Amino acid sequence: MSPSQPGRLVELSEQECWDHLGSRPVGRIAWAGPHGVSVVPVNFAVKDGAVVLRTSPYAQLARECVDHEVGFEVDVVDLVTHSGWSVLVQGRCTRERQASQAPTPWVTGPRTLGLRIEPRTISGRRLTPPDAERS
Repeated sequence: MSPSQPGRLVELSEQECWDHLGSRPVGRIAWAGPHGVSVVPVNFAVKDGAVVLRTSPYAQLARECVDHEVGFEVDVVDLVTHSGWSVLVQGRCTRERQASQAPTPWVTGPRTLGLRIEPRTISGRRLTPPDAERS
């Protein structure tokens, strides 16, 4: 049964954003490339205050994101309670000097290129379910 009243958006603190970001294994990286905006789901890890992922050196992600500004988003949505949260990292994507072993890629094939997103900003919001406002 879905709620009849809308919930409320609450801004997350920077620490809450990092906590939520580190709690999920998959996010979406977005960038503006030569053919328009692209958004790709990737598995990732949080390491030393940055988002790290691994890809093939020949992938579109590697060709178009390295040394460019990107967005990285992770979220959780509960369709029953109409609640959830979303975290957005905006920053520059660079090659890792030494590709870490994290995260372990979920897809087949060599994923030898480590990418690192250094946050310029991190922000997030939580949608509280309507029932939480009555408490």
